[in-house]
Amino acid sequence: MNKRTITAIGISMIVVITAAYFYLGGMNSVEYTVENVSDYHLVGMPFRGKGDSKEIEEAFFKAKGHLEEGVLNGVLTIVHYQDTTLTEEEQKLFIGVNLNEGIADLPEGYQRLTIPAQRTIRATIEAYNVVMPSPETIENNIREKAVELNISVQTFTIEQYVSEKQLLIDMPAR
Repeated sequence: MNKRTITAIGISMIVVITAAYFYLGGMNSVEYTVENVSDYHLVGMPFRGKGDSKEIEEAFFKAKGHLEEGVLNGVLTIVHYQDTTLTEEEQKLFIGVNLNEGIADLPEGYQRLTIPAQRTIRATIEAYNVVMPSPETIENNIREKAVELNISVQTFTIEQYVSEKQLLIDMPAR
């Protein structure tokens, strides 16, 4: 191939990659707000272990399946705990559904978790997960916003997967 062809292919690839990045929401900014909330009423499964464990993915898709089948009514949710007793590659999570309404019978293996909260600092992200900022970046920005507003926050985050393209990350006030 000659130099002109290679240059044309390179420019075309850059245009396609840039267009895909924009389409997926890569240039959308993350909005940080203080919100009044009611307690979080969750049902799901606790997890503690290696961050690359298949159990995390299985629990996530099990909760998603319960929502799609109408067994549960709510929002797919993961609680990330910042536990200082964990090793570097370990995570402590609660994976399940933030309920829109009460439920009498829990799916097999599920348990209830209520997180009392009245206010939260919320990051609203409107982008597909492949172009979202890292969780550490978002959490650091939430903590900076809390310091700026003189709000003491909890040591965990609550990720609510509203849709494929919208994620809410809350860090409740103490």
